[in-house]
This record gives sequence, structure tokens and C-alpha cells, in this order.
Amino acid sequence: MHPLRSSRLTLALVLIGALTLGFLSACSSSDASTRTSTAGDGEPTTTAAQVTVPETIPEGTTLRIGDQLDYLKTVLAVSGQDEDLPYEVEYASFVGGPPMLQAFRGDKVDAGFVASTPLIFAQSADQEISAVAGWAPERGLGGLLSADGSIEDWKDLKGKKVAYQRGTSAEAAVLGGLDEAGLSIDDITTVDVPITQINATLAGGSADAGLSTEPLISLYLQDHPEATLAIDAKTITDRASFLIASKKTLDDGAKTAALADFSTRLVKAFAYLNEHKGELAEAVFVKQYGLTPERAAQLVESGNGSTEFFPLPGDVLEPQQKVADLFTAAGQIPGEIDVTQEFDGRFNDLIEAAQDEATGREGGS
Repeated sequence: MHPLRSSRLTLALVLIGALTLGFLSACSSSDASTRTSTAGDGEPTTTAAQVTVPETIPEGTTLRIGDQLDYLKTVLAVSGQDEDLPYEVEYASFVGGPPMLQAFRGDKVDAGFVASTPLIFAQSADQEISAVAGWAPERGLGGLLSADGSIEDWKDLKGKKVAYQRGTSAEAAVLGGLDEAGLSIDDITTVDVPITQINATLAGGSADAGLSTEPLISLYLQDHPEATLAIDAKTITDRASFLIASKKTLDDGAKTAALADFSTRLVKAFAYLNEHKGELAEAVFVKQYGLTPERAAQLVESGNGSTEFFPLPGDVLEPQQKVADLFTAAGQIPGEIDVTQEFDGRFNDLIEAAQDEATGREGGS
């Protein structure tokens, strides 16, 4: 393989862990996870007591954070929100939600971040994990590639071979898209491969279409002019990511206090990067992931857009339940689950106040 091609593929594979968090998740037509209103009568549907950050956190407190390819670590560093922490942070880096859930099972991390689908599988497996904060960019970076350009919509997948990795956000997107088109998983042939192998699977003719993300999409389209992006990120709109924590962590006053502080720092970090996109492009997409400055700027400016936090469970509850039901219907989880158990809104007021402060908005939105 040509050295340039090898390096491009390497950087593309490195990108997957972080970019797929804003990629393909939950139902394919709901924008619920990007709205900031709360459920019902305007109050978050949560019974958890609201907490505040104490003036002091017990000395010696350590928070073990499950990161994905140093994404959160980098976001905090670029924004300066990693300075003067009143506790220690130990990062563990993962690629994707499934290994993160394994780390929780082994009590190797206190908190971490994932997309919508791992929350569903954690609940189905009786893991005591809750989402305590949620955020989403304006737009995603993923979509459905058609190898020969013949597929234009979800309905065109009937009878086709579709490549994606089961048990991930990509499968959630497929299930939601098929459902919207009046189809089911039985109407397609699933080609179960990791997202890092989608391009090779399409190029080798083993699939007609595949769920992918940037920069893999651009690389494939560049090398295969007959291919098209059949369904883009505007159509796959649930882009939520969640900061999750174990019950053990939330039962620990010191760690909960540290996690509350960590959450507000994330809010302020993303607010900072919303206003300093050039720094985000340089630090994350160029220096960390190896993209050209031009491509990095394009992804940051016209790709993700701005990122905002939203209350839990709020508007994300309905699309999350729909995805869980689709996974049940597809036989991917053994029975019906009530996704309200996946969310803990104890930081809602804290996060809203931090976001109002960081953006200069009036409180009480």
C-alpha cells in the first residue's frame, strides 16, 4: 500500500472513536435530543435531588473517567477547564461504548461518555449505570453510503446487503430508518462488521450499502466515484452523547461532588469551543486526528456546528424509548425495557446554570 494511503487510513481509523459519538444514534427523524426544553409541564422527569458543587471536595478524591481517544481530555485542555481541579482525574481511553461498558462492569471507571445505544444495552444487561449529563451538536458527521449510487432512501434498502456493526449506534440508525420506511430488519441482509471495515466491505462487493462516518465517507467517495452518500447526517438527527456514571459512584458523596464539578467544566468547555472553532479544529482534528487544516475547518464549521447540553431525560426520553423498542423487536435485547431508568437528572439545574453562565444567557430557559 502506498505510504500516503496507509497514513490516511490510519488517521481515519483513529477518528472513529470520537466522531461516532455524534454520528448515528437512535431514531432517524427525531430532533428531540438537540432541543433544550424539558418534559411534561416544564420540569425534568426525574426524582433525583438536585445537587450543587460544594466549595470544597474531600482531599484525595479521584475520579476515574472513561474517555474515547482522549476526546474529553482534549476538549477540557483546549478550553482551559482542566486547570486547578480540586480532585484527581485518571483517564482511561476506549474506542466505542461496548468496551466502556466492560470497564464499568469490572469497576475500572467511575464515569465515562457514550452515545444512546450503549445505555440501552447496559440497562438490558442489568448494569447499574445512569446518564447524568447529555449534549449534542447541531449536526452529525455520518451517513449511509451506496456502493453503486442506486440507493437513495431507506426504502431502497429492501433486499439489499447493508454493512454496520450490531449493537452500536449504527444499528440504531438502521432500525429507525427501516421502521420509518415501513420495513424491518428482515427486509435486509445484515453484514456485521466494525465501522473501520465498512469501506473495505463495500469496495469488495460484500455489501450494497454501509453506515459510515467522516472522514471515512470522504475517503470512500474520493476513491469510488460511482458511490454516493445516500442518506446524510441531516436525515439521521439524534446525535446525543451522555456522561454516564455507575450507581457506586453516585452513592459516593465525594465522587458525586467531583463529577458535578467535572460536568460543569464540560459545559463550559464546549461553550468555549463553540466560540473558538479554530482552536477546536487545530487541537482535535488536526493535531490529534491528523486531518488537513482545510478539512478540519470544514468539519468544525459546517460539520458538527455548535454543541449544547440538554436536561435529562426531557425530550430525549421518547426517541430513546423508541430505539429500545426497535432493538427488542429485532431480537437484539431479550425483552422490553423502560428507558426512564437510564437517566438521573440530579445535575440538571447545575448544568443549566453553567450553560447560561458560559453563554451569557439569562437563567431559567
